[in-house]
Amino acid sequence: MLSRWILALALLAPAVAAAEERTGSATQTAVVEMAPQPHAATASVLFFNRCRGGCTIKKSGLNDARTHSSQIPNGEATEYVMSEFGGSETDWQRFMTCIREVYSPFAVTVVDEVPAPGVAYNENIVAGTDREIGVNAGGIAPITGDCSPYSYVLSFTFANVLNPANTELLCAVAAQESGHSFGLDHSFAFVDGQSACRDPMSYRGDCGGQRFFRNESARCGEFNERPCRCGLLQNSHIKLAAVLGAGTPLTAPPAVTVSQPAEGATVANGQVVLVTAGAQRGVKSVELFLNGYLWTTTGGAAFGPRGQPETTYPVVFPANVPDGVIDIDVVVKDDIEATTRVPTIRVTKGAPCTTADACAAGQRCDGEGRCLWDPPAGEFGDACTFEQFCKSGTCSGTADEHICTQPCQVAGTGTCPESYECLENGPGVGICWPETLDPGCCSANRNVATHATLASLVFGAGFLRRRRRRRQATAA
Repeated sequence: MLSRWILALALLAPAVAAAEERTGSATQTAVVEMAPQPHAATASVLFFNRCRGGCTIKKSGLNDARTHSSQIPNGEATEYVMSEFGGSETDWQRFMTCIREVYSPFAVTVVDEVPAPGVAYNENIVAGTDREIGVNAGGIAPITGDCSPYSYVLSFTFANVLNPANTELLCAVAAQESGHSFGLDHSFAFVDGQSACRDPMSYRGDCGGQRFFRNESARCGEFNERPCRCGLLQNSHIKLAAVLGAGTPLTAPPAVTVSQPAEGATVANGQVVLVTAGAQRGVKSVELFLNGYLWTTTGGAAFGPRGQPETTYPVVFPANVPDGVIDIDVVVKDDIEATTRVPTIRVTKGAPCTTADACAAGQRCDGEGRCLWDPPAGEFGDACTFEQFCKSGTCSGTADEHICTQPCQVAGTGTCPESYECLENGPGVGICWPETLDPGCCSANRNVATHATLASLVFGAGFLRRRRRRRQATAA
């Protein structure tokens, strides 16, 4: 299981090294306290070392790849010799292709030769066995307690224990160990509840396939969830992009086909658009645009033992799509926004429109029989009558007045722009509304519409006044 081998638990300050136990019936972890490092520049190069002819590791109080000095070796000796990568040349090149793909979204150079003097780098040794340096692990790495990136960090992926021919496994372990040198913690579960098993920073083995640093916020942990060491959540992609800068992804955008409806077809309510899509990083979303407007979004399929399989997504026309000529555009994205747009398919639902009376609120009927919304023009706070007018995508308010606004958290701070307050329209949630709102002494009940349906929820004048009094009392 992959979870038995992905290593480098980082829990202690100022710095730690960690390893996952590779023997016995249960997986165990160990930590070794590390000294602070003197070289704090962010590395611009990642060196993956196959140890041709063997590598000599010096036991030291500091961790420095330039001299192969490390605090990780465990024993009485001052020097330890690691055997070279035990796989074939093909195995090594497959590993290098994988690790370059994993790091390609970031501005870091991945090499397998020693960088030139003066170039800041981090090194991961992909060779040898754990016993050769006196530890019991599949891989091990140091990390700072404050999640800072460092240069000249030396970490280990024990390829000859993990199986040098299993390059997908080596790639995942090496990505995690080297990822720690840039300050990454372990990911346990994404905020939507799904396992973080598709991110190399996770110990979890409940899905397979190539692992990538995911552009998804995750809760931290190893075998159970725990607080993240630095911040409430971790997004490994955003963290690395902030540390290293943006690179050029080597992974291809999604491959997509639409098998129905056919060009020129006549469709009805309940029409299904069949979209078959797959991607090396996995499909994150399938978006259905009708006459230029995003009507619905479908999430990507679950990841299984070999990653996310190519999947057919049945995307259903929303029931409130008006009749007329309809241009169907399907847009598929992966988690880093690599996008594929399918050529437009034109169909007809019912009959072509002839006037705006046949269209939805705010739409016009063009000369081709299509019901269209113009591009959104409404700025925050502008009066509106339909949500497609607003750049924020939210038109909501009272029974008397609607504005372009946004959802907010009632108990949160900074969820609304300055001079706006959060008007509650559900348990703990609401919309941003001007603080100067005065319902007046004779106001009837006021209704606030939700973003999704613009359905009305009753707000009385007394309710608004009570909320203001509570705020004023708190401020006083």
